[in-house]
Amino acid sequence: MVVGDIETQTELLVIGAGPGGYTAAIRAAQRGLDVVLVDKEELGGTCLNRGCIPAKALIHASKFHHEIQNWHEIGIEAECENINFSKIMNWKDSVVDELNSGLEHILDREGVTVKQGEARFIDEDTVRIEEEHNAENVKFENAVIATGSQPIEIPGLEYSKEGVISSRGLLSLDEAPEDLVVVGGGYIGMEAATKFAKFGSEVKIVEAADRVLQNFDEEIVNELRESNPEYGDKIFTGVKASGVEQRDGKTVLKAEKDGEKMSLEGDYVLVAAGRTARPVLENLDLENAGLEISDDGFLEVDEQMKTSRDDIMAIGDCIGQPMLAHKAYREGRVAAEVAAGEAAAFDNQYIPKAMYTDPEVAVVGMTPDEARERFDDVMIGKFPFRASGRSLTINQDHGFIRVVASGDEKLQGVQIVGSRASDMIAEATLALEMQAYLDDVINTIHAHPTFPEAFAEACEDARGESIHK
Repeated sequence: MVVGDIETQTELLVIGAGPGGYTAAIRAAQRGLDVVLVDKEELGGTCLNRGCIPAKALIHASKFHHEIQNWHEIGIEAECENINFSKIMNWKDSVVDELNSGLEHILDREGVTVKQGEARFIDEDTVRIEEEHNAENVKFENAVIATGSQPIEIPGLEYSKEGVISSRGLLSLDEAPEDLVVVGGGYIGMEAATKFAKFGSEVKIVEAADRVLQNFDEEIVNELRESNPEYGDKIFTGVKASGVEQRDGKTVLKAEKDGEKMSLEGDYVLVAAGRTARPVLENLDLENAGLEISDDGFLEVDEQMKTSRDDIMAIGDCIGQPMLAHKAYREGRVAAEVAAGEAAAFDNQYIPKAMYTDPEVAVVGMTPDEARERFDDVMIGKFPFRASGRSLTINQDHGFIRVVASGDEKLQGVQIVGSRASDMIAEATLALEMQAYLDDVINTIHAHPTFPEAFAEACEDARGESIHK
């Protein structure tokens, strides 16, 4: 029940406290602005509380469990007799809590006013924030919309149905399921398959397209499947899921392939069919601020993150693909600096993508096929991790790093599938942003033995001059 109704003012109002939103709030406060940050849920948003961080913590635990089973290969005889899943989940939660505590401290230190409540525009310069026991109208000079996205529901597989869960629900399970059916072969689905398969679950993946991981080129997908023979016949492509039913205590996915009906049984059916921003944007009553959602369900912005109104900016998932936290971080900094009167702009040309499967996958820039469409002459270099001393010393020799350069030897793209790929992609992204040529990477001395040496070797291979291949 609303027992109070007050009006305040602020120089910058940030709606949404996920990676982009809290970054914008902190940077704006560092620039001397009075800032109000509002979110209806926890600080940190989906990424910190229900996505990136807890998911990667569980992936680490599952990989560690899996590695113990294979330590005998290097002479260590050890067995993992049982998994205390509840303790693993408590550890995962402690990681989230520690990061949340740090975030709260930083926001407090910088003087950001934080409010938990539902925000809606009531006119062109006022937002109403409805908290549990009071409501407040906040007039702003500038605003940043950073409301994120939510999982897409599939008709017949709504999250309200028994046994159907989203990625959020998956991270809150009391125990690892014996059987898990994953609907959606994108990175969220494949990461889920990775962690629970390594916890010992039997995981089946259902994808409507003709192959999983449509956003990654086929050579990478093939390498990933070859590195995980346990996937085998448990990936079902060209399959359309239509509904679920309960049978003998199990959740059964009903689906169809080439006109033939099929069913797959699991303790849960995880729906990982992507994310959408439209519902969260619609909740803002944007029309009261003179803003419209585009036909594809996002807000359109310019390079300064400004919407059709100069005093309202938008960042993160709500402005479209790629929906990545590190992209939102950068956009949040730009929006805050623009609000502070600086000549900032999102001028980055390269945004890396990382997927925490086993082995990891990370890419940035052009694929070979994309480069061939643009350039007459293309140079491709590839270095397998089985030839890397560092990979062999940790018994992780799956995968490769591939570089793509134009005929003038200018670097155009890098693709990595292998251990530590998510870390290695940083050097590649920097090289691309700095407009580097093959020589720039080759002539940079890389410490030995390390994974990034493979980047230089791949660049040399593009010239046919790799030393260790």
